[in-house]
Amino acid sequence: MRTIHVARFVLLTGLCLMLGTTALHDAEAKSARQRLQEILGRQRQVQGQLKEIKSEQAEARSELAVARNKAQTARDKADEARRRLEEVNSVLREVKADLVQTEEELGGHRDAMSSRLRALYEAGQPSYVEVVLNATSFEDFTNRAEFSRLIAQQDQGLLNLLVETQEKLAQQRATLEARQAEAEDLKQEAERQKRAAEAAESQAEALSARLAKDRTSAEQALAELEAAENELAAIVRREGSSSSSARGGYSGTSSGRYSWPCPGRLTSPYGWRIHPIYRSRRFHNGIDIAAPAGTPIKACDDGKVIRAGWMGATGKTVVIDHGGGWATSYGHCSKIYVSAGQIVSKGQTIAGVGTTGLSTGNHLHWMVYRNGQHVNPLR
Repeated sequence: MRTIHVARFVLLTGLCLMLGTTALHDAEAKSARQRLQEILGRQRQVQGQLKEIKSEQAEARSELAVARNKAQTARDKADEARRRLEEVNSVLREVKADLVQTEEELGGHRDAMSSRLRALYEAGQPSYVEVVLNATSFEDFTNRAEFSRLIAQQDQGLLNLLVETQEKLAQQRATLEARQAEAEDLKQEAERQKRAAEAAESQAEALSARLAKDRTSAEQALAELEAAENELAAIVRREGSSSSSARGGYSGTSSGRYSWPCPGRLTSPYGWRIHPIYRSRRFHNGIDIAAPAGTPIKACDDGKVIRAGWMGATGKTVVIDHGGGWATSYGHCSKIYVSAGQIVSKGQTIAGVGTTGLSTGNHLHWMVYRNGQHVNPLR
């Protein structure tokens, strides 16, 4: 995403502020229409910058949301890795305890087997022939044979127990090694997820700072645009007041009782509000009427069109002089059906609702001027 540089706005600042500082000197040298074209040119420049910022801010907000989601996912994975590590460590402690017990059992079995082998070696193991020849009777023979069998069975059992304990010990050691390896893997995973979370957080913070910088630049450009619009309004008013004598303009007198310019819903009244695009407190110099694209916009009173075309923030705009110091402006139009210098009647369709200029959706931005100053259209 491209970064908006303040230097770009310094240029625009100079262009727009130049209008204010040189207005008194140029007023005598240039006609109102020439000055109007100059301001419109500056407005187009600022408008282009604002649209670019709007697009880049939307992209930055999207990237910021992705970065924050990544950070949260990384934190969740790190927490899960730590939880599993605690479980493995708990099992590991149990395995170690079992291993110690098995080693003790194995030591006891080995001692018992060693004692038994030592006793057999010292006493000598009687053979089957010795059992037969030394028997004094058949009953004695039977008893001797059974005793020898029991001794052999006991020795075999002891040997089997020793082997089983050794196998158990080997299994426990293998389990211990596996658990230790798993614990180490989980530990490394937790560290990796932690680093990922920190990186994502850092990215999110950088994006947030960048977004704030872009917003500051946008606010500056918006202020410049508003300054240009104010001077534009003054020029429009001068054109309106001089139209009768200079260009044979509208000579009627406004009734001051205007009809509603288009069917729709009032979404933003006249006065202070939070700007829908830049989310800062701004004065709304008209009212917004939401309506579908193309909805007919009608002249609220008889008058003469003194401007019909692009007018910066309000996009395609129609301005009508009604005489007696009254004028109305119709902004954000999708299409314009009249031209400058044309006489229009009250209720005549002059444009269609749109969303050109600085706009978040289809609506009419309607302004009313009284002696060059915007006033509340609802009063």
